Formats: sequence, C-alpha cells, structure tokens
Amino acid sequence: MAPPLTLLLSAAGWRERWLGVSLALTAAAHGDPVRVALAGEALRLFLGGRFDEGAPPEAEAARVGSLAAMLEEGRRGLGLRLCACATDVRLGGFDPAGAAARLEVTSLPELWREAREGRLVAL
Repeated sequence: MAPPLTLLLSAAGWRERWLGVSLALTAAAHGDPVRVALAGEALRLFLGGRFDEGAPPEAEAARVGSLAAMLEEGRRGLGLRLCACATDVRLGGFDPAGAAARLEVTSLPELWREAREGRLVAL
C-alpha cells in the first residue's frame, strides 16, 4: 500500500483548486489513501458554497465539471477524506461545529502527524 497523501489546498484560483482536486482524485483512484486539507481561501470558498467559482470558459469545453461534486464523488466512491483545521475554520468566519457537517474538522498537529507518515503536497 502506498503511503498516505495529504494535500493541503489553500489556493484561491480556480485552476489551482482544479489541479488539487484532480491530483487527489487520481491518487485515490490508484488506491492511495488521500486526505485533502482545505485552508485559507479554498476553505472559505468551499464552506461558502462557492468552490466552483472562477471556472474559465474553457472548463466546459474540456468537460471539467463541478469541483465540489468531484470531491464529493471522491469521498463516496474512493474513500478520499476532506478536512480542515479548526483554527482555520474559525479564521474564515465559520463555526467548527457547523463546518463538521461538510468536512472533518481536525487540528493542525493531527494533520502534521498524518502528513509526516506519508507525502505532503501543498497548493
């Protein structure tokens, strides 16, 4: 079994979010354990229901669908885990208890421990 992949996704731009989601899904589809940790603007967009915002016109022609739906599909079908640090959730103006309905709310030390056991990619 491959070591776990922790993908820290904090980028504001749609293209960076697409790349992070695509990398996470590809790794999960190949059987790697994957945890996507949302942070910063990516977290605010996700919790605010705006994760798909900013898609360029070329996305439709390239058959790129909803990034949020892709993450959900990865969670259901591939075991992808989606999480955020409780402090970052609060910094984004959200309540950790409410955010827990949409993703795992954890601590930065917990994310670091898991990343230390495998691979860490930051976007």
